[in-house]
Amino acid sequence: MSDSNHPLDPEAMEDFFNDFREAHQTSENILIDLEQDPHNKELLNALFRSIHTIKGNLVYVGLKDLTPLIQSVEDLLDAIRRQQLIYDSLLSDLILISMDRTKQMVDAGIHGGDNLYDINTMNTLCQLITSIAESDNEDRAASISRALLLLDPSISLGTAQHAKRETVPKVKPGRGKSGSPVIIPEADGDILRYFHVDQDNDLNFFRSLAKPLEDRSLYWQGRSSRMLRLALAMNAKAGKPIEAEQLAAAVYLHDIGMAFLPLEMLHKTSPLNGEELENLQSHPGIGFQLLSAGRRWEQAALAVLQHHEKVDGTGYPHHLQGKQICDGAKILAIVDTFEACTHERAYQTRLKRPLVRAVLEINRCSESHFDPEWVEIFNDVVRETHQNAA
Repeated sequence: MSDSNHPLDPEAMEDFFNDFREAHQTSENILIDLEQDPHNKELLNALFRSIHTIKGNLVYVGLKDLTPLIQSVEDLLDAIRRQQLIYDSLLSDLILISMDRTKQMVDAGIHGGDNLYDINTMNTLCQLITSIAESDNEDRAASISRALLLLDPSISLGTAQHAKRETVPKVKPGRGKSGSPVIIPEADGDILRYFHVDQDNDLNFFRSLAKPLEDRSLYWQGRSSRMLRLALAMNAKAGKPIEAEQLAAAVYLHDIGMAFLPLEMLHKTSPLNGEELENLQSHPGIGFQLLSAGRRWEQAALAVLQHHEKVDGTGYPHHLQGKQICDGAKILAIVDTFEACTHERAYQTRLKRPLVRAVLEINRCSESHFDPEWVEIFNDVVRETHQNAA
């Protein structure tokens, strides 16, 4: 809380909030830019200045007790600037979620909310972050993982065997506009019933085809259920512009073409060569052909064919733009990317990316990759179903 012996006037507090929000947003933007250009010294220096500004503002308004976490992040950034550490996606996640938690603590400190962490947890967390720069590579990864778990216990860690057992993560309810909890079931059948989708023989067959694809990789387990839940929720939020049965079919078969690609190529972390890229970009056409065999599924077929198109025309296979892309494909594009952000990278780190990172990446690509109207609908759905999930 702020220092009661030196209360600030409302105007000064409003100035603080404006500065804090601006610095926080600037930091988030720079963090995402740094993932694309991790050796950019100008970006690193700008991020350091932004976080240093946040720390100074906290002290100014009497929230000095909230600065240890920011100080430890500042120490970490200083080590990166001195090239003692190489900036990577794990460090980016750590800094990003630290910033997000600081924002929550500021709000709680001003408005009298509950503390996110007790003093012992905070001390442990700060010590872990500060020690990262001084650890060897093996200990460093363990320290980052422990720090991330303290920051966000909902992040899943574990061995490959743990990843194999992972099912659809439980989602704590948010609040809809009416104030009632938004709780969407987790199992496929329950999800379909929740959204009043007719489970006929065709749809059950499509659903059965998705399971072997998931079984090809430990890191795809449960992806159809996760994507189905989000896609149908977005469609419902928008007033069901797409037939729910068509959208469900598109979710199940959008990546069926991946079943014919080498697993080592799908798990490759280095850039794909020309032949590999051509093979990868052929997969929407396979799903399109399967669904087009039955005239009833023309909407689903089109959504599958176009789900890698981007509104700025840089997607594939036909470089469509804006209104040329059907709504089903626009939903699939967002849902597919959200899934990749939160789960499919797990084979590299055994770490599920924080929700805040995935949401930021979707919003960052609004108007370039994704339709802005559907991004807003995505934001509403995530806010209502994931609020307080951490």
